[in-house]
Amino acid sequence: MRLVTHKLLRAFSYLTHNAELWRLELIYRMFGIDGLSHEIRFLRTPMPALRRWGAQIGGNTLVYPGVTIHAAQGDFSNLIIGSNVRIVRDCLLDLTDSIRVEDNAIISMRCNLITHRNILHSPLAQMGYSPARAPIVVRRGAVLFANVTVLMGVMIGECAMVAAGAVVTTDVPDWTLVGGVPAKPIKELKF
Repeated sequence: MRLVTHKLLRAFSYLTHNAELWRLELIYRMFGIDGLSHEIRFLRTPMPALRRWGAQIGGNTLVYPGVTIHAAQGDFSNLIIGSNVRIVRDCLLDLTDSIRVEDNAIISMRCNLITHRNILHSPLAQMGYSPARAPIVVRRGAVLFANVTVLMGVMIGECAMVAAGAVVTTDVPDWTLVGGVPAKPIKELKF
């Protein structure tokens, strides 16, 4: 009896998982990547859908529910996540350019990774300020605490820590704690 119950539970899990992917496929065909990005926020485990539409995600990685994907260009191929990574609830990942998160990194709740600047309809555009985009890299073992914003073109160094609420506008050196608006080095971390 126990073996039959286990097999039935596995079959139900398989059907439920595939039904969710079929539903997402339908949403993608009807509304494109924007519709799919909206739906991913509500998935209990968004990794299979992210992988299905082009993201590279390593083993033992968790992307929590509530993560918002913005400005994906047809698929999620601009998202590259290593192994043992945690991307926690309510983060915003702007995929206009690439975001690479290396192994063992942690991106805490409500962090924003912004890869572009778009001022096309602003009077600033007529004054010579142009749109721009650049990739973001979060190196191995780095930790972004709650409510951090990382702007385009920034590399967070290996095993660096970014204090809660910081706005990172320039590269963060390896093994360094930064904080503030804009983020500045606070102390060098010992290893």
